[in-house]
Amino acid sequence: MALTLTPSARKAVGGLLAAGMASLTCRAEAPGGKAAGADTLAASLTNSFRGRLSEVSTAPQSAPIADDLDLSAMAKSALNYLRGNPDPARRYECKFCLGPLGIPSFVPDLPPTEEALDVIALGDTDCRMEWQYAHMREMAGEATPCACETGVRQRVLSYLRPDGLAWVNPAAWIGEKSSVTGLWATTWGTGKILVTLSETYRQTRNPADLQRAKTTFEALRRLAHWDGPRAYYPGGPTPWRDGEWLRLGWAADHYHNYPSLVEPLVRYYECTGDREGLECASAFTEGFLAESQPNMEGCRINPQTGAFAGHVHTHTHAIWGVAHLGALLKEPRYLDWSRRAYDFVVANGTDYGWYPEFIGSQLTEICVVGDMTSLAGWFARSGRPEYWDHVERTIRNEIRRSQFFMTPAFLKLFRDVHKDKPPEVVDAALAELRKLEGGFVAQSTLDDWVGFPAAMGKPGRMSGIHMMGCCPPEGMRALWEAWTSAVETNGNVVQVNLCLTRNHPAAQVKAYRPECGRLDVTAKRPGDYLLRIPSWALRSAVQVCRNDAPVDVVWGGPANAYVRCASVHSGDQLTVTWPVPVFSQTFVPLSATGGKAEITVRWIGNEVTGVEPRGKYLPMFGPSP
Repeated sequence: MALTLTPSARKAVGGLLAAGMASLTCRAEAPGGKAAGADTLAASLTNSFRGRLSEVSTAPQSAPIADDLDLSAMAKSALNYLRGNPDPARRYECKFCLGPLGIPSFVPDLPPTEEALDVIALGDTDCRMEWQYAHMREMAGEATPCACETGVRQRVLSYLRPDGLAWVNPAAWIGEKSSVTGLWATTWGTGKILVTLSETYRQTRNPADLQRAKTTFEALRRLAHWDGPRAYYPGGPTPWRDGEWLRLGWAADHYHNYPSLVEPLVRYYECTGDREGLECASAFTEGFLAESQPNMEGCRINPQTGAFAGHVHTHTHAIWGVAHLGALLKEPRYLDWSRRAYDFVVANGTDYGWYPEFIGSQLTEICVVGDMTSLAGWFARSGRPEYWDHVERTIRNEIRRSQFFMTPAFLKLFRDVHKDKPPEVVDAALAELRKLEGGFVAQSTLDDWVGFPAAMGKPGRMSGIHMMGCCPPEGMRALWEAWTSAVETNGNVVQVNLCLTRNHPAAQVKAYRPECGRLDVTAKRPGDYLLRIPSWALRSAVQVCRNDAPVDVVWGGPANAYVRCASVHSGDQLTVTWPVPVFSQTFVPLSATGGKAEITVRWIGNEVTGVEPRGKYLPMFGPSP
C-alpha cells in the first residue's frame, strides 16, 4: 500500500535486512567507532518503549537521506479536505457522515431537518474545522482566506445569540431520531467559538472583538454550579436549555463526563489578558480534582492511577486544558493529575500514537490522537522533554499514515468492492471522493484503515472506512501542534524540540530519515541554541559539528536533555548526530486486545516499519503488498 514507507525508506530497510540486522547483535559500532553493546542499547530504550525489546542493533552508517515527512505538504493536502467538505449552496454546511468506501460517500445518519442535511455536524464538526483553516494556511504558506473559510466562519458565528451562547440543533449530542425539538445551547460549541473570538481579538486588538469574546466567556461562566470556590457543570459537556442538561441518546453517556471548558478559558485569558478567564479555568480544574461534579460513575478519573471508563476523547479533550493550565501556572497538581490520565490512555494504546476510541475498543479515534498530541506538548514544556518523542512518534506514524489519499491500494479495493456497478458510476464516485483527500481516516485498527470489514462498500459512514467529520480537523490540530512546537524561542534562546523539518523565523531545521540519526540547523539569528536529541539516544555516542568542525558536546536546557550551542551567529550551521536503534517491541495494548493478545512493532528510531499481526485490507505500516 502506498501509505507505507517511501522508496528511499524501503531501500534503507531492505539494506538493514540484507545486512542480517533482524537478529540480535551483541555489539554494534556506534558513530565515532565506540562500541555500543546490545544490552546498553536496549537499556537506553526501556524508558521510552514498553514490553519486550528484542533484535536490537544500530542502523548502519550511510549517506544522509533527507526526511520525506513534510508537515507543510500535509497541511496543503488538509486544505483540500477543508475546502471539499462544506456545501457552498447550503451556507457552507459541513458534513459528519462520511465513508470513503461508499457510493455515495456522504449519507446522513439522521433524517435532514430545517437546520441541515447532516445535523450531527452542527456546533461540532463545523466549529472544529473553522479553527484549522488559518492553521493549515499558515503551514502551507497561504495568506488569504478563501470563500469556503469565510463561509464556515460566518456559519459558526451565526450560532451565537445575544446571551453569548451558541444555540444549535442538539442532534450531534443525541445521534439518533428524537422527539427533542428546538435549539439547545451547546457549551462544547460555545467553548470552541470562544477560542475563535479570542484569537480574533489577539489579531485585531479591536475593543468590539474583545467585548464579544467577554460576553461569550461570561455566558459560559454563568452556567456554572459552585462547590465553594470550585466550579462544575452538572451535565458535563452536554447541551443545556432552561436549566436542564440533555440526557438522551449519546448524551445519556456523555452526561457523566467532564466538560471540555478549561482549554477555551485558558486560551481566552492568553489572548485577552482577562484574569477572570484564568480564575474560571482554575475553578473548573479544582472542581475536577475535588470531584465536585456529581453522577460521573465510572467516567471519573482515578486521581491515583489516572484510570477511567468510557469514551476517551471526551476525557482527553477536558484533560488537555488542565495540562495547559498546569504548564501556564507551573502547578504540579494539575500536571500530575492530567499526566496520570494521559499515561493510562497510552497504556491502553500503543507507543506510536494509536489510542482507543473507548476503553476496550479495537478502533482508534483521531480526535483522541489530536488531544494526546496537545497533551504531550504541554508535559514536554513543563520539564519533561521526553514527551516530545511522543509527539514525534504520533505524527510520524499514526497521523501521517491516517491521512487519506486515493492510493493505488485504495483504488483497487474501491473498484473490487463496487465491481457490480457500472464503470461510469464508479468513476463519478471517485471524482467526488477527491474532495476528501487530505482528511484523516477516523477509526483505524492497529494497522488497517478498514475498521468495519463487514460493511465494506455500504453508502455513507458505514462503508468499512469511517471518516467522521469531527476527526479530520483534530488530525490537523496534531499537525499544527507539531509544526508550532518543532522550534520555540525564549529571549535569545532558540530551542529545537523535534527531529522534523521546519523553516522557522529563528532557524532552518533540516531533518533526515530516522535511520540516519542526524539533524542540521541553520541559525537565522544570533543566540544560544538548544538541540534536543531523542531521549533514547546513547549520549556517549552523540557528536556535534559547528560549521563542519567537530566541537565538544555540552548538555543543557530543560532536564539537561538538549545539546547546547552557545553564542551562535546568524548563518552558522549546527549538526548533531546520534546512533539509531533498530529493534522489535512486543507488548499487549490493553484496550485493543482486551489485555489478552500481544502485538509486535518493528522500529527504526521513532518510526514504525511494521506491525504484526498485519492489517488485512489496507495496512498502514510495512512494505507495500
